[in-house]
Amino acid sequence: MGFGFMSIVVLTFMNSVLRVFNKPIIIADDVSLLLFSWVAFLGADVALRYSRLVGMDILVTKLPPKVQKIIQVVVYVIMIAALALFARYGYQLAVTNWIRTYNTLPISYGWVSLSLPVCSVLMIFTCITKLVKVIQHFSDDSYHVKRDNPAYGVPVESDEAMDAVTPVSDT
Repeated sequence: MGFGFMSIVVLTFMNSVLRVFNKPIIIADDVSLLLFSWVAFLGADVALRYSRLVGMDILVTKLPPKVQKIIQVVVYVIMIAALALFARYGYQLAVTNWIRTYNTLPISYGWVSLSLPVCSVLMIFTCITKLVKVIQHFSDDSYHVKRDNPAYGVPVESDEAMDAVTPVSDT
């Protein structure tokens, strides 16, 4: 993902500089669009996996732990349903766009559209994993799914401790 994002930045910057000299990189916009769609949706899955999606939990954190877990279960079920719709209609969009080609690339525009259903399915798997963990630890009032992240190896005691721990790199 980092490589894709850096490629977008470099391509866009180089294209801007070269346009001043009337030598633009013709494929830069199309490649950047393709990379952006995949990087954005893959990034959403990674953010979900590490509990880093934007959320409003001011009210929920004041509720008892069991009620918080019930709300988490409901939220994950709603997310799975929405993501299933995204996957279904995103696939239809990709099939529809498969005949359309880029202006400058010899590939189908369907590859951009395909990022939505593919990454929606990945996010469904992430939601199911988190949902199973919440259900498994339902009776444990000290467990919180936001603190059980693959980056940290073991559950962390508090939100402050979670923010202080440096995640383990996958590279």
